[in-house]
Amino acid sequence: MSEPEVRASDAEREQTVERLRSAAGEGRLTLEELSDRIEAASGARTRGELARLTGDLPPAGELAASGGGAAGATVVTAPVSTSSVFGDHRRAGAWQLPASSRWRTVFGDIKLDLREARVPAGEITIDAGTVVGDVELLVPEGVIVEVRSRTFLGEVKQDAGMQAPAGAPRIVLTGSTVVGDVRVRARRLRERLAQALLSR
Repeated sequence: MSEPEVRASDAEREQTVERLRSAAGEGRLTLEELSDRIEAASGARTRGELARLTGDLPPAGELAASGGGAAGATVVTAPVSTSSVFGDHRRAGAWQLPASSRWRTVFGDIKLDLREARVPAGEITIDAGTVVGDVELLVPEGVIVEVRSRTFLGEVKQDAGMQAPAGAPRIVLTGSTVVGDVRVRARRLRERLAQALLSR
C-alpha cells in the first residue's frame, strides 16, 4: 500500500507561484499557461500536485542563474510605443509583451490577444488610445485586469479580469477612446481551436 501524499502548506503554494512567475518572466510560460498554473497551485492540496506544475521547468536555482530565459526567447523590458493613422494595431499568437507599452491610432482599432504572449514578471501596463476606433484586450482566465481607460462617446465593457487567485498576473489598462469602446474579454485557446474545427 502506497504512502499518502504529504499535504502542501500555504508557504509551499506561494513558493510555487513565485517560481511560476519567474519562469514566465524568463519567457518559459505564456500568459495563459501562467494563469492556469497559478490557479492550480492555489488549489493544490499536496506537494505532489505542486511538483507537477513545475516539472517541466529547470530546478529553482537555475531559473535565476540562466539569465537569458528559454532558448530563443527575447525578454523585452524597455517600454514599447506604437502609433498609426488610418490603421489598426493587432497582436496575437506568440509574442513578447513588455512590462510597459503604448499604442495609439487614429481611425483604427487596437486589438491585443495576450493569451499566447510571453510576459515579464510583475505588473504589466498597457496604455491604449484611439480616435474613432475600439480598444479590445483578450486575456486568459485567471488574470486581473484593472481598467483605468476613459471613453468619450463610447463604453467600457469589462467581461473578464475582475477576479483571480492570489499571485495572478496583473494588467493595468490605461488610455482613452474617442468615439469607440474599450472591451476586455476572456476566451480560452482551446475554444478558438474548437471553433476553427467546427467551421471547416
